Amino acid sequence: MKKYRTVLSALAALALVPVMAISAQAAAPSNDTVAGATVVTGPLPQTLTENTTEATTDLQDAQLNEFCGAPYTNASVWFAYTADDGGPGFVVTMENSDYSGGFLVFEGSPTPEGLVGCGPTTVAVYTQPGSTYYVMAISDTPVNGGDLEVTFSPAPPSPQISLQVNPTGQAFKDGSAVLRGTYSCTNAYDGGIDGTLTQRVGRIKITGYFSFYPVVCDGTSQPWEAIVVSDNGLFAGGKSASVTYAYACGDFECASGYAEQSVKLNRARTH
Repeated sequence: MKKYRTVLSALAALALVPVMAISAQAAAPSNDTVAGATVVTGPLPQTLTENTTEATTDLQDAQLNEFCGAPYTNASVWFAYTADDGGPGFVVTMENSDYSGGFLVFEGSPTPEGLVGCGPTTVAVYTQPGSTYYVMAISDTPVNGGDLEVTFSPAPPSPQISLQVNPTGQAFKDGSAVLRGTYSCTNAYDGGIDGTLTQRVGRIKITGYFSFYPVVCDGTSQPWEAIVVSDNGLFAGGKSASVTYAYACGDFECASGYAEQSVKLNRARTH
């Protein structure tokens, strides 16, 4: 039995030799380092595929990851894209790859200080025309790559929101008040309006907070209305002032609006 095991061990060792030799001869992808970055050309979208199982990582990858903090930078490969003036930026995704990963994006020659975007799976970058952006695709787990599919697409338009506050509101018998106005929002899927209303009564400055949620982002003018209640007093008819903020968020960024408005509160018995 002992001799049988020895023979099997020898055969197993011999069987491993060709496999190990083949593995040692396998070449890393041509874009394994930034010097060989695959150039992304032509109008977007563009999709590129490659196998990254033989891609490597090194000390430079770790240094470039300093400000991003990805858990791993395994199987890193590089792409280069030069922005034109045809849009605000690009979105890069590897959602159709067969392993978990993400991107680090640099403006100009890659340095930790040149990092302009990073994250898992999908990253959006808003660009300057004529600037070149280097994109490092990584495996963010111990898995060393696989079948990578990277798609560069135009960035969506930036969200926009504007806000108006009516110069008159209402103060109710219970001490609450109501403010109204209009807003317009585009290129966003989420947003809201909030702010403060203040009124001086003698030496006391009554302050209340309000919010309106959600907003409709279809580009049309929409009404908003918010009830304001203060913790330190009751609103009454007369002069007041509001500071109002609006925000709207798209897939990759948010926009904001702001208004300061003197508001006359008219007395009302009921809501």
